[in-house]
Amino acid sequence: MRKLGIIVLLIISSCSESEIHVPQEIISAEQMIPILVDVHIVEGARNGTMILGDTNDIEDYYAKIYEKHNISEEMFKRSFSFFNSEPDLFIPIYEKVLDSLKENGLVFSKKTIQSSK
Repeated sequence: MRKLGIIVLLIISSCSESEIHVPQEIISAEQMIPILVDVHIVEGARNGTMILGDTNDIEDYYAKIYEKHNISEEMFKRSFSFFNSEPDLFIPIYEKVLDSLKENGLVFSKKTIQSSK
Protein backbone atom coordinates (compact mmCIF):
# COMPACT_ATOMS: atom_id res chain seq x y z
CA MET A 1 0.00 0.00 0.00
CA ARG A 2 2.83 2.37 0.83
CA LYS A 3 4.39 1.78 -2.61
CA LEU A 4 1.08 2.66 -4.24
CA GLY A 5 1.01 5.96 -2.34
CA ILE A 6 4.52 6.79 -3.47
CA ILE A 7 3.69 5.95 -7.09
CA VAL A 8 0.55 8.11 -7.00
CA LEU A 9 2.54 10.97 -5.47
CA LEU A 10 5.20 10.67 -8.20
CA ILE A 11 2.56 10.66 -10.93
CA ILE A 12 0.82 13.72 -9.50
CA SER A 13 4.06 15.64 -9.12
CA SER A 14 5.18 14.76 -12.66
CA CYS A 15 1.87 15.98 -14.08
CA SER A 16 2.02 19.34 -12.38
CA GLU A 17 2.79 22.36 -14.53
CA SER A 18 6.45 23.12 -14.92
CA GLU A 19 7.60 26.69 -15.11
CA ILE A 20 8.66 27.79 -18.57
CA HIS A 21 12.15 29.24 -18.62
CA VAL A 22 12.34 32.46 -20.64
CA PRO A 23 15.87 32.93 -22.02
CA GLN A 24 17.64 36.14 -21.05
CA GLU A 25 17.94 37.36 -24.65
CA ILE A 26 14.14 37.28 -25.08
CA ILE A 27 12.13 40.49 -24.71
CA SER A 28 9.97 40.23 -21.58
CA ALA A 29 6.25 39.57 -21.87
CA GLU A 30 5.48 43.02 -20.44
CA GLN A 31 7.75 44.69 -23.00
CA MET A 32 6.22 42.69 -25.85
CA ILE A 33 2.71 44.03 -25.21
CA PRO A 34 3.24 47.66 -26.38
CA ILE A 35 5.48 46.47 -29.22
CA LEU A 36 2.75 44.15 -30.50
CA VAL A 37 0.15 46.90 -30.10
CA ASP A 38 2.25 49.12 -32.37
CA VAL A 39 2.72 46.26 -34.84
CA HIS A 40 -1.03 45.73 -35.02
CA ILE A 41 -1.72 49.43 -35.50
CA VAL A 42 0.74 49.55 -38.39
CA GLU A 43 -0.60 46.32 -39.88
CA GLY A 44 -4.17 47.56 -39.49
CA ALA A 45 -3.38 50.78 -41.32
CA ARG A 46 -1.59 48.87 -44.06
CA ASN A 47 -3.15 48.73 -47.48
CA GLY A 48 -1.27 46.21 -49.60
CA THR A 49 2.40 47.14 -49.40
CA MET A 50 1.71 50.79 -48.62
CA ILE A 51 0.22 52.50 -45.60
CA LEU A 52 -2.43 55.16 -46.05
CA GLY A 53 -1.36 55.89 -49.63
CA ASP A 54 2.17 56.49 -48.40
CA THR A 55 5.18 55.49 -50.50
CA ASN A 56 7.07 53.98 -47.54
CA ASP A 57 7.36 50.21 -47.38
CA ILE A 58 6.02 48.35 -44.36
CA GLU A 59 9.63 47.60 -43.35
CA ASP A 60 10.15 51.34 -42.79
CA TYR A 61 7.36 51.33 -40.22
CA TYR A 62 8.70 48.22 -38.52
CA ALA A 63 12.11 49.93 -38.30
CA LYS A 64 10.43 52.85 -36.50
CA ILE A 65 8.74 50.43 -34.08
CA TYR A 66 12.09 48.79 -33.33
CA GLU A 67 13.68 52.20 -32.83
CA LYS A 68 10.83 53.43 -30.61
CA HIS A 69 11.15 50.39 -28.34
CA ASN A 70 14.95 50.31 -28.50
CA ILE A 71 15.14 46.77 -29.88
CA SER A 72 16.54 45.16 -33.00
CA GLU A 73 14.58 43.34 -35.66
CA GLU A 74 16.40 40.16 -34.69
CA MET A 75 15.43 40.60 -31.00
CA PHE A 76 11.80 41.07 -31.96
CA LYS A 77 11.70 38.10 -34.33
CA ARG A 78 13.49 35.81 -31.86
CA SER A 79 11.18 36.89 -29.02
CA PHE A 80 8.04 36.60 -31.14
CA SER A 81 9.09 33.13 -32.25
CA PHE A 82 9.79 32.07 -28.65
CA PHE A 83 6.44 33.29 -27.31
CA ASN A 84 4.61 31.89 -30.33
CA SER A 85 6.00 28.45 -29.45
CA GLU A 86 4.79 28.80 -25.82
CA PRO A 87 0.99 29.26 -25.91
CA ASP A 88 0.74 29.40 -22.10
CA LEU A 89 2.85 32.57 -22.22
CA PHE A 90 1.66 33.95 -25.55
CA ILE A 91 -2.11 33.86 -24.99
CA PRO A 92 -2.04 36.20 -21.95
CA ILE A 93 0.22 38.59 -23.89
CA TYR A 94 -2.20 38.69 -26.81
CA GLU A 95 -5.18 39.13 -24.51
CA LYS A 96 -3.53 42.30 -23.15
CA VAL A 97 -2.65 43.44 -26.69
CA LEU A 98 -6.28 43.03 -27.75
CA ASP A 99 -7.52 44.83 -24.64
CA SER A 100 -5.17 47.72 -25.42
CA LEU A 101 -6.29 47.85 -29.06
CA LYS A 102 -9.94 47.86 -27.99
CA GLU A 103 -9.22 50.62 -25.49
CA ASN A 104 -7.39 52.66 -28.13
CA GLY A 105 -10.26 52.07 -30.56
CA LEU A 106 -12.72 53.49 -28.05
CA VAL A 107 -10.50 56.52 -27.51
CA PHE A 108 -10.17 57.06 -31.27
CA SER A 109 -13.90 56.69 -31.86
CA LYS A 110 -14.74 59.07 -28.98
CA LYS A 111 -12.34 61.67 -30.41
CA THR A 112 -13.93 61.29 -33.85
CA ILE A 113 -17.42 61.73 -32.41
CA GLN A 114 -16.36 64.76 -30.35
CA SER A 115 -14.54 66.42 -33.28
CA SER A 116 -17.55 66.01 -35.59
CA LYS A 117 -19.85 67.95 -33.24
